[in-house]
Order: sequence, then C-alpha cells, then structure tokens
Amino acid sequence: MAKTQLDLSPEIKELGIEEYARELESNGLTIVPPEVNEFGLERIDQIVEIILERAEAMTGSKFTLGDGPLDELEFPKPKLSPEQMKQIEALGFKEALLNPTQFLIQKLTQIDRIFRDLAINPVSVALQNHMMAGQTRLSSVNCFVKWQGDFGYGPGLGLHADQAATPLPWGPVAHSGNSTWCLTDYTLDGGALAYVPGTHTEGKPTPPPDRIKDAIPAEAPKGSVIVWHGATWHGSFPRKDKGLRLGLAVYHRHAANLPQEDVPGQTTEAMVAETDNPEVYRVLAGLTDKFPYRETQSEVVPHVKTSAAAG
Repeated sequence: MAKTQLDLSPEIKELGIEEYARELESNGLTIVPPEVNEFGLERIDQIVEIILERAEAMTGSKFTLGDGPLDELEFPKPKLSPEQMKQIEALGFKEALLNPTQFLIQKLTQIDRIFRDLAINPVSVALQNHMMAGQTRLSSVNCFVKWQGDFGYGPGLGLHADQAATPLPWGPVAHSGNSTWCLTDYTLDGGALAYVPGTHTEGKPTPPPDRIKDAIPAEAPKGSVIVWHGATWHGSFPRKDKGLRLGLAVYHRHAANLPQEDVPGQTTEAMVAETDNPEVYRVLAGLTDKFPYRETQSEVVPHVKTSAAAG
C-alpha cells in the first residue's frame, strides 16, 4: 500500500496538531502529550480512581498503583478439550490462564460520564477522523489493567493489526483506529505498548516472524494519548516492574464497519446530553447514521391520493 498524504482538516489546523497528523500518516502511530491533548491530569486521576474501584468490585481484590493486585488472582477454569489446551499451549497462553497478569474492564461509557467526555476529546477525534476520511465512530471504550508479567504474549509480543477482520486489500483510509490514554506512565519495563513503525502501509494482518525484532515501545508520560492506525502492527511488552499499567482504549471504527459494543443501541439521549459536546458525541455514537434502521418504517410511504373535491 503506497503512502498517501491526506488533506488536513480545519479541526487539525485549529488545534495546531499538524505534526501529529503527519506522523500518524508516516509512522502509523503518534503520541500526543498531556499539554497538547488538554484533557487534564485531574480528570485522568478521577478515571484512575474509578478504574481501581471497578477492578476491586470485579475481582474481589484491592488494587494499588504501586503494587498491583494485593491478592493472588486466577481466571475461572476454562472448559477446554485436550486439543484446545494443546493449541493454547502452542500459542504460549497456558501460563496466562493459570496466572493472570492482565484483564479488561469493558463498556466504560455506560459507567460514568467522564469516559464519554474522554471519548470526544477534540484532539483524539480529529486524528481519528484524519485517518478515516471524516467518518470515525466509537466502537468500544475499555481499560486494560496490567501488572507484573507478560500475559502469555511471549517473544511474539502479541503483534497484530486491529483491522485484521476487514478483508484485504486495505487502502490508506483506516477501517479502525485506537486512541489509548495512558492512565499511568508507559515505559519499556513498565509493559508499554509495542509497535512496528510504518507497518500500516504494508497491508498485512500479522507480521512474519523476522519482523518481530523491529518492534519498539511507545513510551509516554501519564495523561498522553497514543493514537494509531488500525493496520499498524502492535502488541505489548512484558511488565517487569511492580505495580500497575493502566491503558484506557477508546477504539474507533469507520462508519461502514460494525462496532465492538452496541454503542448506538445502548446510548440514551440523557447520556448524550450531559457530555462536554452532545453534538459530537451523538455523531460518534452513530445516532445520526441512517443505518441500521431504528424505526419500523423509516422511508416515506405513498397513500391513496385524496381528491381535493372529496367531502
């Protein structure tokens, strides 16, 4: 897939984020620091508090940023056939099943308004629209809670392209995109996102084994947002440090693709109205889209003509 320089939208220019848009085009990923995305570290701290409370409610264990879970955790025993277990072992995920070091908190826009406000951050939305020709929509909003270990990713780092479910060939317009907010610092030993620069132009769902060595960490301070193209190969480095790495993934889709969550069906007008920008949230949630139909009959139906002289 040839590299294509896209037109910069008025929003990109007004926000002064041209360099990040161009880096996204050339590199497949860009990191926007807190002083540029302007979401605010106070609100990031509010989100962290909610995530830690939610993690305890879901697992039964208290979590701290410095220590991770304070209790030993395990996943429910999976009902797998011997053949399925062999496949899991071959992929290197058996250890992750027995000794979890990561889990996902899902559907956060349903939990608190602050996650909906995060989803419509102007910088993030402008960069996603830049990749998707102005047609970005929300797909899901989830948080990765990660502590010491590698979650079974192994030497392959779990590298993949998010839009792998979309049939090939891919063009320059992204089918999906990710805006992951660093709720904690992202460092190599802290288990940062791994990615291979420029691979969004290669048009392949997964890397060949000889390209894994090209992966580098996306290191960023707390409050940054890491934005990447759905075709960029990415995964995660193992976390060697104690404590937690929290990453809140605002996953976007092109309007032509299905969402991971039923965002349009589960978004109420009350949820929209209380956001920082209801107009933008309504569009991102897909509530202004014609499809799928939300009414029994959305198209106009003709009726028997009534004579003007009748009656």
